[in-house]
Amino acid sequence: MVDIIHRHLRRMVVEFDLRPGERLNEQVLCAQLEIGRTPLREAINRLVAEKLVVARPNKGFYVRDVNPEEIAHLFEVREVLEGAIARLVVARASDAELIDLQGFWQNVLENYAHAEPEDLLAQDIIFHERLARLTQNDEFARLVADINDRVYLVRWAVLQGDARKNTFDEHAQIISALIARDADRAASLMQQHVGKRTGALRRAIADGLLHVISKSSAELRVIDLSEGNDSDDD
Repeated sequence: MVDIIHRHLRRMVVEFDLRPGERLNEQVLCAQLEIGRTPLREAINRLVAEKLVVARPNKGFYVRDVNPEEIAHLFEVREVLEGAIARLVVARASDAELIDLQGFWQNVLENYAHAEPEDLLAQDIIFHERLARLTQNDEFARLVADINDRVYLVRWAVLQGDARKNTFDEHAQIISALIARDADRAASLMQQHVGKRTGALRRAIADGLLHVISKSSAELRVIDLSEGNDSDDD
């Protein structure tokens, strides 16, 4: 029961049915999902652990806010960080570890057409975090995991359709360069790979997408009402 509720709430968050900054109304959610308070609270606590929801003392639980400028800076850090990680993986990972990574990703590609979008995003995150662990440096792994947590909602927004499939194919190319022990190519492919996502993010910011995402549901309702009033005046 808790697993099902957690998955449902998680999807509501990442698909922006529950918007950044919005308070989780536990009474309403219990009624909508026809569940009790205890399993709902357990599911919400899992979202807190995943850093998708934050607990505010004496106020309740809120969907994590999105700061467009902070997200842009984090994507810039990813470009440099993950390029360095690729070089270290070439130098430190064993052949067996790289072949295992290749097998894992081949399985993802073979099941791509039948996988849920949320599961595909999870596999994308796992790929980057597995690479970081292959550096044999826990600090790299910690940094990558922290950045992934902080940009999760935005990754969902900019990694859709053809962009996601292209991303997954790029992962396979990076793995091939790692297995060939070509550090320059692996690092270059990784930086290009992350750079494309950075470019997509900048376009999203320019188009106002992230600013809309960062607005609370209450703010959006005010905007909708004002637009409606303008129409009536016309």
